[in-house]
Amino acid sequence: MKKKLSVFLIAMLTTALLAACGANENDAANEGNQNAQDQQDQGQAPELEEVDPEKVVATVNGEEIKGEEYNNMLQQTQIMMMQFGQMGDADTLKEQTLNTLIDQKILSLEVSDKGYEASEKEVEDYLNEIKTQYESEEKFNEALEASPLTMETLKTQIAEELALEKYLENELEETNVTDEQVEEYYKQAKEQSEAQQQDAAEGEETQENQFPELAEVEDQIRGQLEQEDKQKKLQAVVEELKENSEIEKMI
Repeated sequence: MKKKLSVFLIAMLTTALLAACGANENDAANEGNQNAQDQQDQGQAPELEEVDPEKVVATVNGEEIKGEEYNNMLQQTQIMMMQFGQMGDADTLKEQTLNTLIDQKILSLEVSDKGYEASEKEVEDYLNEIKTQYESEEKFNEALEASPLTMETLKTQIAEELALEKYLENELEETNVTDEQVEEYYKQAKEQSEAQQQDAAEGEETQENQFPELAEVEDQIRGQLEQEDKQKKLQAVVEELKENSEIEKMI
């Protein structure tokens, strides 16, 4: 199984593209996170409008999505938006949450129909990989308690993630990233980093950062481009499935 950080417990942190390419990119990401936190502290974050856990919020081909799933995803969506420095209103947050749940349900039904599933052992192995990202079992439990998830919902999401991974490996066309694509991506990232240093405010103290050589980040860039390509293909699958699905929103 591929080693990966959990997107569930590390506050849905989205890794900045080529974060390893220099502290400037990391500083920008941290600044965005701090701005989002400042906005929340100032009361600008929209109040979460949770619903009854048993209320049906949407159906996809007759399959119900209930309030418990909605409330969990609502919190995750707000965290994700804050990481990007986006503070949408309550209606935007609700719509984004519903759309995400509907997309997930459509994919889940497709994956299940194709016969892909994760075993209990695979889920436990994946969970143990997540735990290795923490200093101790206690730290992991603290992170879990601070998240919108319970152990049960975490395991459910892990099982869905692993089943989806099997689906992607077998059903989607293989992604082939060329050396030219990697080099072009690297070139653009380097130019952006150099431009940010040149545009730094006059008199402001800035740390000189040595941009890494291509060989140092080539694998990371290739992995990023492969992931982006998979996401595009997967979204195309979801849109096609939507056209043939009966979807009803209840809130």
